[in-house]
Amino acid sequence: MKILMIIDSLDKGGKERRMLELIKGLKSLPDTFDIYLVSLTDVVEYKYVYDLPITFEIIKRKYKKDFTIVYKLKKIISGFKPDIIHSWSTMASIYLSIANLFTKIPVVSGVLADAYANLNLSDTHYLRVKLTTPFSDMFVSNSEAGIRAYKTPLRKSVCIYNGIDFKRFENLRPISEVENEMLGGPKKDQIILCMVAGFNERKDYNTLMKVAIKICLIRRNLVFLLIGNGPLLEPIRAQVPESLLGKQIIFTGNRNDIESILQIVDIGLLITYYEGVSNSIIEYMAMGIPVIATAGVGTVELVKDNVNGYLVEQKNEIQILEKIELMVDHKASRVEMGQNAYQWVRKQFDIKEKTNEYVNLYEKLIKTK
Repeated sequence: MKILMIIDSLDKGGKERRMLELIKGLKSLPDTFDIYLVSLTDVVEYKYVYDLPITFEIIKRKYKKDFTIVYKLKKIISGFKPDIIHSWSTMASIYLSIANLFTKIPVVSGVLADAYANLNLSDTHYLRVKLTTPFSDMFVSNSEAGIRAYKTPLRKSVCIYNGIDFKRFENLRPISEVENEMLGGPKKDQIILCMVAGFNERKDYNTLMKVAIKICLIRRNLVFLLIGNGPLLEPIRAQVPESLLGKQIIFTGNRNDIESILQIVDIGLLITYYEGVSNSIIEYMAMGIPVIATAGVGTVELVKDNVNGYLVEQKNEIQILEKIELMVDHKASRVEMGQNAYQWVRKQFDIKEKTNEYVNLYEKLIKTK
């Protein structure tokens, strides 16, 4: 089967990792999958893409709405002759709607990766989804909430949760090495809390910082590891009194060894506004880490309150503080939640199962086209 995949960039993001995990899953199957991946920018933060047994090409846009891309995509489609075209970004879908206009090649749109409330045509992402709906044969969301949020036709919408290759969590860096780097020495009585998320408007780092500063001043054994980068990093970092809490609230920037760092983490955090199904939460759970996360939309499909973690209301500092203190003070309950998380996520999100769901979808679309 020949599959053409198109994405805006290979930035450090959830949809990018989800796509690359799928590619790895497809290439591991006994059947032959010939994959041609196109990125519309030269941003490549997942460097291992160059090691994958696929054709990878960058078609860099000269400006935001560069419609010469249509001609270039049309040429690739004509030469590669894919059985399936899979778009991973809304702008790519716009270009594809024109480039693929007169073919019968099925188009899968994997752009439903969030679940904002009250979406309407003033939102660019939502508008592009609506414009490309007639040209898309199937929308794939990584949450049921995403389908509801974007109101895509149910007959051409399906939820396939993020697949995780659990081999990623094997053969990690020595724990002592991670402790020395992150904590400046061996972990003693510290409780490590971690949030892996981009510093952007979707993540509520402002509320988290208020909580972290307040609780760290009282509990000197708590350490917050904040892993990620983005336009709001520096304004958020500036809120922390470095001389007083610099060793307790630690900004790591982007990391390529998140799985290794999670070995020393006791509590996973995702304090946000709107979210689909978060890779960060799945990764916490895959390492047996209980979660405190903002309730709503896709997150409630992952976190079962008081079973594998706690759900909190948006921007509710008091609730977040209470749940952190509950987990910190009740180790047995925290460990049990972590075990529940580990067992559940490894049953529900195995990459092999999710890859097979995509293969079944591709085969169905090819037969019915």
